[in-house]
Amino acid sequence: MFLVLTIYTITTLLSLKLLFSSMAPVSLNGVEAVRAAAEDAGVRMATGVPGYPINAVFSALQEAKADPGSADKMPVAQWQFNEKIAYEMALGASACGDRALVLSKHVGINVMADPVIISATHGIGAGIVVIAGDDVGAMLSQNEQDSRWYGKLGEIPVLDPQGPGELYDAILEGFLLSEQISAPVLVRVTEPVLVNTGPVNRRKIPEAQKKIDRHTWNYTMLGKHQKYMKDGWSLALHRALSSPLNRITRKTRIGLISSGSASQPAAEAADAMRLSHLSLGFVNPFPKRKVEDFVNENEAILICEEPSPYIESHLSSPKVKGRFTGHLPLAGGLDVQMIMDAAEHIMEPKMSISVKPETMEARGFFKKACDGCPFQPVYEAIKALNVNVASDVGCSILTSGPPFNMVDVACSLGSPVSVAAGFRQKGVAMLGDFGLLHTGMQALLNAKYNDQNVLTVIFVNQRAAMTGGQTVPDITGIVQSTFADVTIVTEAAGLTTEKVKADLEGLLKQPGLSIYLVRGQCPEGAMHQKAA
Repeated sequence: MFLVLTIYTITTLLSLKLLFSSMAPVSLNGVEAVRAAAEDAGVRMATGVPGYPINAVFSALQEAKADPGSADKMPVAQWQFNEKIAYEMALGASACGDRALVLSKHVGINVMADPVIISATHGIGAGIVVIAGDDVGAMLSQNEQDSRWYGKLGEIPVLDPQGPGELYDAILEGFLLSEQISAPVLVRVTEPVLVNTGPVNRRKIPEAQKKIDRHTWNYTMLGKHQKYMKDGWSLALHRALSSPLNRITRKTRIGLISSGSASQPAAEAADAMRLSHLSLGFVNPFPKRKVEDFVNENEAILICEEPSPYIESHLSSPKVKGRFTGHLPLAGGLDVQMIMDAAEHIMEPKMSISVKPETMEARGFFKKACDGCPFQPVYEAIKALNVNVASDVGCSILTSGPPFNMVDVACSLGSPVSVAAGFRQKGVAMLGDFGLLHTGMQALLNAKYNDQNVLTVIFVNQRAAMTGGQTVPDITGIVQSTFADVTIVTEAAGLTTEKVKADLEGLLKQPGLSIYLVRGQCPEGAMHQKAA
C-alpha cells in the first residue's frame, strides 16, 4: 500500500504541477469556466438532462460545438430523456477511453443514482465528471436537496468549488482523479458559482490513456468493493487531504469553515471581522484530519454551508457552531450579514433563530400558466370533475395554485401515472410529453398491464417548457400504437371546457387505464407568468 501511495503521490504531484501551474489568468464566469474545462480536459461526450441551474452550461457547450472555430475541440453535447440514460451513455464513452461530462440538476442525481453508485464498485475507464446543479432556496425545484450527501452514499469523491476559477480546477482535477481511482467524481455547482466572474488559469491536462479493464470480472461483487476501498478510496482520501482546492487563511483564533458558494459570503465576513477561514473545495472523502487540525488551533468555529449541515455533521467538538446549534437556520441560503451575526454570538453554546416557513403570500407571487396556453380548457374541465389529481413538475404543476388549486400530489417528473394508480377511486394523472419520455412511459405500460384505474391526460406541446423550452419529439404515434384501445387524441385548438369535461367524465366511468392526449402549440415567446 505504501508503494501504491508513493507512486500515486508522484503522479499526482506531476499532474498538479500542470493542473495548478501559474499562467496569466483570464476572466470567465462559471458557465464559461465549464466550457473551457471541457475543452482543456479533452472531453469527448457531454450529456445530461435540462433543468435549473445547469441549462446555460449545456447551451454554451452546444454553441461551442456549432462554432466552426471551436467545433473540433469541443465534445458532442446532447440532452437525453432522463438522467439515468445520460449517465449510462457516459459509462459507454468511458469504457472506450473517452472522457465524459454529465450535467444534471440536483433532483436528477436521484434518477441517475443507480448506475452512479454501482459504477464506483464496477470500475470505469476514462474519467467521468458529473456536474450537479443544486438549487439553494428551492427557487425552481421541488426541494432544496444537497448533492454532497451522494458522496457518502455512493462512496465517490465530491468537489464543491466556490467560484469560476475553482470550478475550472475542480473539473480538471475531477477527470484526473476519476481515472486514478476508476470511479466517477461529482462536482457540485449552484447559481452563484455559475453566474459570478473570476480569474481562471487555463491549461491542458494529459489525454485519457485508459479504457475499461475487463480483469475486473476476476473479482466477485464483494471483491470489487474490497478492491475499490483498498486502492481507489484510500487514494481519494489521500487526495482530499492534500488538495489545493482546500484553502486556509489564518488571522484570529475564531475560524469559519465553508464549502461551495457559501465560501464567498464566508470570505467576506472573515475579511470584515478578521477571522480565520478554511474553505473546502474537496468535501468527500471528508478531509477530517485537516478540518480537525483547523478546529483544534482555534477557540471557536462557525460552519458556513448551504443548504444542509454536511460538514457540521462530521464534527463533534463543542467549539463547532452552525445550523445544528441554532447559530444559522436549518434550511436556506446564507449571506454575509447572517454569518457575521452568528459569529458575534460564537461563544454561546446554543441559539434559537425564529424562522417562519415561507408561504406564497409572503413571497408575494405565484406562477401561473402562460397567457394564451392552449390547454386552458383542459385544466378548467379537470377542475370541474372534482376528483383526485396527480401532476408532476411540468407545466401542469402550475394548476396547483390559483385559479385552479386542484393538484393533490406533484412529486417528480413523470410520476403522475403511478401516483394516480394509488388513488382509492379513479382519478386524473396530468403530465406532458417530456414527463412521459422521462419516466412516465414505464408507468403507463405498468398501468395497462396491471389493469389500474387511471385517467391519464397527456399534454403534447413538443417542448420541455418548464426547463428552458428544449425540443421534445412528437410522442403521439407511440402512444396511439401502444395503447390504441384506450386512447383519445384531440387537438387543443377549438376545444371547449364543456367538450373536454364530457369526454373526461366518460373516461372516468370506464374501468382500467384511459388516455386523453391533447396536442397544442405554446404561444411564440410564451413565458410562465408571475401573478400577485
